[in-house]
Amino acid sequence: MKKLSFLLFAICLAFTSCTNDDDPKENESKKLDKMYQEIITSSLVNSEACTDSNNWEITALGSTSCGGVASYIIYSKKIDKEAFLAQVKAYTEAQTAFDKKWNIISSCAIIKPPFGVECVKGKPKPFYQNDFAY
Repeated sequence: MKKLSFLLFAICLAFTSCTNDDDPKENESKKLDKMYQEIITSSLVNSEACTDSNNWEITALGSTSCGGVASYIIYSKKIDKEAFLAQVKAYTEAQTAFDKKWNIISSCAIIKPPFGVECVKGKPKPFYQNDFAY
């Protein structure tokens, strides 16, 4: 019985040690996720109260495999804009390289930039202009 328990333990240990930690694509994807989270934190979008929409700006973030913008991010004018935009540029370049390296295919939809920022319940939110004339 001890041999059976040891054998089951050894098999379980073997399966748990064979995770995808050595998967380069997964590792690169995790690095991109970490860069993205750092950008969100740096932007102050989730930690700074929005009381005046003039205290916020918007920039493009990331890229699609078709070459377009993946999204837009709102950021506080209180931060070091130059450092933040360098961080955004590094992320966008890393995402573009990742997509090319791993042949990532994404939607080629055109993401329209927000018209501006508005404060909604203390949070900065993108404002989109209605293109339809009534």
